[in-house]
Amino acid sequence: MPKVVEYKKGEIVYLEDSFEMAMYLIKKGAVSVIINYGKDTEMLLKNQTEGQYFGHLELIEAIPRSATIIAKEDAVLERIEGDEFGSYLSQHPEENMVILTQMSARLREIGNELHEVYHTIDEYISLDKESHDESFFDRLARIIKLGKGSK
Repeated sequence: MPKVVEYKKGEIVYLEDSFEMAMYLIKKGAVSVIINYGKDTEMLLKNQTEGQYFGHLELIEAIPRSATIIAKEDAVLERIEGDEFGSYLSQHPEENMVILTQMSARLREIGNELHEVYHTIDEYISLDKESHDESFFDRLARIIKLGKGSK
């Protein structure tokens, strides 16, 4: 049976590269998803709020955490252990589509970000440096920062 856990604002739910067989559902509050937490290349990837799941990809693939999760505000989470995952989905069949929809949305976000990377690099290669405006350099800096933070 899923366990309800509470975190105060600023508390770490789990750290990047840690390993645990569990996923979470945000029942109340919000969390921040951060890569390279505590390093010069630290970056906020996104904030997640009530009704959103996190940690399910690492649970499904049995791999270490890809980001650090921190309570953005006081949060109440439902922790679903790996050995409970199948029974959780059986007992909550409506959540199957919620999880799939959230995973699909995340893949679409990543695809859009990758498209922006390709477009920005193409623009850089195609145009003379002096013709780039400030927004181009902001986008390029973001891409470089993402590249430094990626594994």
